[in-house]
Parts: sequence; C-alpha cells; structure tokens
Amino acid sequence: MTIVLVHGAWSGGWTWKDAAKLLRQRGYEVYAPTQTGLAERAHVAPEHVNLSSHIADIAGLMRFENLQNVLIVGHSYGGMVITGAVDRERARVKGMIYLDAFVPNSGESLLDISGPRRAEEMRAAAWAHDGGKSVPRPITQGNTGPGAAAQFGALFTPQPLGCMGEKYIATRDNPDDWPPRHYVLCAAYNPSPFHAMAARTKAQPGWTREEFDALHDVPRTNPALVADMIARQAELWSIPRG
Repeated sequence: MTIVLVHGAWSGGWTWKDAAKLLRQRGYEVYAPTQTGLAERAHVAPEHVNLSSHIADIAGLMRFENLQNVLIVGHSYGGMVITGAVDRERARVKGMIYLDAFVPNSGESLLDISGPRRAEEMRAAAWAHDGGKSVPRPITQGNTGPGAAAQFGALFTPQPLGCMGEKYIATRDNPDDWPPRHYVLCAAYNPSPFHAMAARTKAQPGWTREEFDALHDVPRTNPALVADMIARQAELWSIPRG
C-alpha cells in the first residue's frame, strides 16, 4: 500500500520526515511531497499559487505515479488539499485521514470556514507582509510548544493567500462517494477551529474519530504517535503493504 502525506500551511514535506521514516520501516511506500510555493518550492511566486495548485500537486502525484490503494493523510490546511485531490482521483484512494485538519464542504474556502474575524486577520497580515500575496506564519507557541517552535520555526515559509481564499469545488457526479474517513483531533490545542471540524464529521456518514492529547503540530513533535495511528488505520481498512 501507498501512503501519501500532505502537509499543512507554511510547511513542506519536511514536516513528515520522521513519521515517513517510521512508516517505511514498517514496509509501506510513502510519499511526502512539498506543495507548490512552499519550503524548497518557495521560489514560485505566491500570486501564481492557490488551492487548485495544491490539489493539482497531489492529484497529479497519484495519477502520474499510478498510485493505487492509497491511504492519504492531510494535516491542518492539508485537509483542504486531500479533499480536492481525492475528489479528482477517487478510484485510487482506499482511505483518508484528517489530522487536526479542515474538512470543507463544496463551495467553502479555508477563510470561509475560519470565520470573518480570522479571515480579516489573514488578509491584513498578507497586506502588511507583501501587499496581499502571502501570509507569514503567526508567531505563536499555542499550537506547538516552545521547544518545537525553536526547532522548526526557521523552516516555515509564507503561505500564498490564494490557498486560503479559493473555494473547494467538487467535480464528481457523486460528490458524496468518499472512501472511509478518519478524523484525529488534537484536543490539547484549544481553542482551535478543529474542534468544530471534528464535530462536523459526526453529522456525516462514513467517519470514525479519535483524539490525541497533543498540540496541533503533532506530525513534527510526536511522529511516532502519528505513524502508529496511520499504520493502525491501514490495518483496519485492510490496505496491503508494499
């Protein structure tokens, strides 16, 4: 089986380095791509990057690598991306994991889900940074802890604002046809928008849920916990290794 790990905003494939290593040691094929305009791909100008760019990154990876029986995992903003990518490559995906992630309905953007106050803060931050093209990562330890903030802070790059403002639009004839989906809430990160996201899944069929006693940056701060959860879901969904 193949695992595709999709990082969140301001981040890159480096987020999954330790978790991916642990999963490969268990015999899984793992991809952890960096999305256009971020990390080592930050040379792409932010005004040319939006949510569609990142959906195309991940859908294209699955298509051109001809991946099958995929377990796809999205962290934070990555939930927006995996929703769009699976919408476009449904037949390739066996299961989906939203790790403290956004779960959009068709017609919603990240800013829509975040609410008007947060949306205005993001737009103001982008305008102050580079005239409205990209948003620097907020300076906070509330979602990561001081040790991780010091360790990883220099690796974050500004997020193109178009990724947050563009709406996810379903493209399939049957937009309700999803593989099994699992939501993991990082309960120690509170308040956060992800408590509402976890609650949203309770009103929809086909979801399972669990909680981590962890802050939001758990892929970076506790990769073993994340790798164990992903491997467990792979076994539950009978997704073969290799």
